[in-house]
Amino acid sequence: MNDINFNSSSPDPINSIPKSEPQLPVKPAYKKENKLDPILRFSLLILSIFLIILSFSTIYSFISKTKGQGEIVTNEQGGVINVNVSETVYATPDIAKINIGIETSGTSMEEVSLESSRKVNNIINYAQGEGVSLEDIKVVEYLVEPQYQKQLKGVDLKEYPQGKIVISSYKIKEVIQIKMPIDKIQKVIESALNAGASTLSSIIFDIRDKEVIIAEAREKVIVKAREEAQNIAKELSAKLGNPLNYSDNYNIEESDAEKNEITVNASVTYSIK
Repeated sequence: MNDINFNSSSPDPINSIPKSEPQLPVKPAYKKENKLDPILRFSLLILSIFLIILSFSTIYSFISKTKGQGEIVTNEQGGVINVNVSETVYATPDIAKINIGIETSGTSMEEVSLESSRKVNNIINYAQGEGVSLEDIKVVEYLVEPQYQKQLKGVDLKEYPQGKIVISSYKIKEVIQIKMPIDKIQKVIESALNAGASTLSSIIFDIRDKEVIIAEAREKVIVKAREEAQNIAKELSAKLGNPLNYSDNYNIEESDAEKNEITVNASVTYSIK
């Protein structure tokens, strides 16, 4: 048996064991957030101020536009009056227009053309003989119509098994418009038929000096427009000023040989004070 000597000079086998401190729970380290960059903070501040100003501006603009609806807009003249009036006058036609047609056929284009010209010249000469001026006669239509047919005789049927289409004849149609005094209608028509005319159409009664009649209607419509504008200004307790704008148009209704209706429509704008 071995003796253990607990001498003070010998190490204490129990107390010589190193003592460890009690371990506390580890507290996570606190990470301090970085502050915003001064330039970035300044930019965000400017952006916020801009958005606030923009929102107030938009609201003010909306309120202003809403408030402006229904307001009366005036100009330097103090306002305007616009009137639309019309005036109808009647005139007795003194001329007539008639379309005279001729038709000529033949196997040769040259032959048909010459015959058609002969008929036209005869009609013109007869009309002049009745007192119609040459400037009141004109050709308004000239039409050439080739006539086709199928040809079998003398045709190579290998090349044209169904026959060859060829021009068999020609037809020329011409329309002459003659303007004449109304009392010459019957004699001009008779002479045209004797000269070879085949059709008569589109008899129109007109007024030779219709510009004079239109001018007279325009004078009346201007007077009527001013009277109507003055009445409106009086009701508004305003004074009628000068015309600012004028426009018109006319329409002629060719009713019959006894009368024509000429209507002038005008739009006039006046200033008021």
